Amino acid sequence: MQAGLARSVEEVARYWHADPYYDRAEQPDWLNTFWVAGNPQRPFRRMFDALNLRAAAELACGHGRHAAQIYRQVPALVLIDVVAENVAYCRERFKDADNVAVMQNDGATFRPLPDGFLTAIYCFDAMVHFEYDVVLSYVADTARVLSPGGRALYHHSILDSFPGLDHRRTPGGRNFMSQHLFMHAARRAGLSVLESVTFDWDAPNTDCLTLLEKPTE
Repeated sequence: MQAGLARSVEEVARYWHADPYYDRAEQPDWLNTFWVAGNPQRPFRRMFDALNLRAAAELACGHGRHAAQIYRQVPALVLIDVVAENVAYCRERFKDADNVAVMQNDGATFRPLPDGFLTAIYCFDAMVHFEYDVVLSYVADTARVLSPGGRALYHHSILDSFPGLDHRRTPGGRNFMSQHLFMHAARRAGLSVLESVTFDWDAPNTDCLTLLEKPTE
């Protein structure tokens, strides 16, 4: 990995070692934001249901709160995180689940997963904090790791009001990104943008859900 990209990974990852946020995020009212259907303002579940979960991956899994909602219905689920403590936590949490594998990655790609391995990727409430070059790296590698017809659902920032500002000082900790830049990166990587929905979080014009697909040809 290039030195600049590695720095961008570390600038964000260093704040997520044993953070008390993980316990708060397990609360039902927080999880319902993502997993209860029929919320037009937060369309996580509706768009998630468009994924083929035959071989799925969750990026930046944290302590596995999202995986815990679905793993019993997924034939094969790979949980990925750059933070070693999160990987260890999830390995213990899902140790009895034969269909769940947990791996530590480099924080910018899906390696060591092989080409065309996944039918689905999702990432909720994590990529919003990533540096823009890390987001672009993941989008590019999405095209590699998805099988033809596979889809990826990314919850990302569209906060482009504070270029150069540390993300810890922005609304909701959102890092610099825009909807158009994200879609441009996806299309340049050879992915189709099936849907991209913006919504507010802690402040107006901060968040977006974008559903990508790798073309069959």
